[in-house]
Amino acid sequence: MIDELRDYLAAVSAELGIGLESCCWGSEAPAWGYVALDWRLSGRDVALLWDAATGWSIATEPDMGRDLDVVARLDGETTPPPAAVAEFVAALRSGSSPEATTAA
Repeated sequence: MIDELRDYLAAVSAELGIGLESCCWGSEAPAWGYVALDWRLSGRDVALLWDAATGWSIATEPDMGRDLDVVARLDGETTPPPAAVAEFVAALRSGSSPEATTAA
């Protein structure tokens, strides 16, 4: 499982034009992944998150010691093609994410 997750995150990060060094992951249930993105939203760093139960989401990183704030989730399957994940990120970054649900 961990090799498949690493390979999937490598493919997603390549679609985003960043390296695997921007990622971390874990195989404990549910498996999870984290991709640091190189932009800010509302003055905060942005991360792309994945877990086996809910799939992909985008979150902002608040002050140290606090949980990440999810701002959008990618609808659909939990492991979509890397190109679909990249489109989700690009849409949110541009301000229009038609296939995403905005988190409350």
